[in-house]
Amino acid sequence: MHDLITSGRITLRMLRYFHQVAVSGHFGRAAEELHISKSPMSIQIKELEVALGLSLFHRDSRNVSLTAAGRVLKRECEQIFKVLDYAITNTQRQGRAENSTLSIGMVSSAFLDGFANLLSDFKDKHPDCSLNFTELAPNQQKEALDGGTIDLGICRYGDTLNEPALNSKVLVRENLILAVHNTHPLKDRRVVALEELKDEEMAVLDRSMSNSTPFLIARCKDQGFYPKAAFEVQEPSTLLALVASGQAIALVSDCFRSQKSKNVRFIRLKEDIPADLCAIYKKNYETEILRKFLQFIEFDYKPQIDEN
Repeated sequence: MHDLITSGRITLRMLRYFHQVAVSGHFGRAAEELHISKSPMSIQIKELEVALGLSLFHRDSRNVSLTAAGRVLKRECEQIFKVLDYAITNTQRQGRAENSTLSIGMVSSAFLDGFANLLSDFKDKHPDCSLNFTELAPNQQKEALDGGTIDLGICRYGDTLNEPALNSKVLVRENLILAVHNTHPLKDRRVVALEELKDEEMAVLDRSMSNSTPFLIARCKDQGFYPKAAFEVQEPSTLLALVASGQAIALVSDCFRSQKSKNVRFIRLKEDIPADLCAIYKKNYETEILRKFLQFIEFDYKPQIDEN
């Protein structure tokens, strides 16, 4: 290892600060993105330049640009960070495998679908296995799966589509249903066709957090209209809150019927739009405990099927 590293004159923090400035092209913006003040960051980068004995940036009053040496170091930093990410991810995976620990990312509505019963049954069958949970939006789950920080994701059907790097298994089969305020003109209907909602203001999930909304939009377009997404929210429970306050309608998973509210009516859709609760996991990646969990889902656990 180089003396500048072993002596502590060059640190990973210096390299991280340098790289952020190199990417953003601006000291102030880089400091904001790193959630630190500009001054200590500038000092760390200056110390890096002194240790190397060269300038990494051309500086002016507004912006900075990389010198030839700076461009080389930027490329090398990217390789260093990739190697570190890989090393940390592999170490964590190995640790989870040795400890028979399955790390699961899940949407907040999973427990409304009886997911707790599935976990309890799995633990009864495999008492030596441990389960760790993190509440994550579907797109966050996919990033965590790719980064190796979780082994399994729990999300809705729409988020299993167009994901060639992922496998999926259905845990609970169900469809979307309509939620309206108890004073809404549709409140007494038993069944509503999707096209009847074309003029309604709708609350939907944030498209940056989940692919369920693009999936829903595509189904609406199949019926000849583009939905009026008046609100985009991060939590499914917020959809019901907006319905309960009379500000919008929403299409939600059937499991939300269990969330009793005197201000909300649930109505079946004429069209079957899947909202299955699904497990997602990376292709060509399988630890012993993940294999046990997938086999449990496949052979021992009987997915619930919505008969409504």
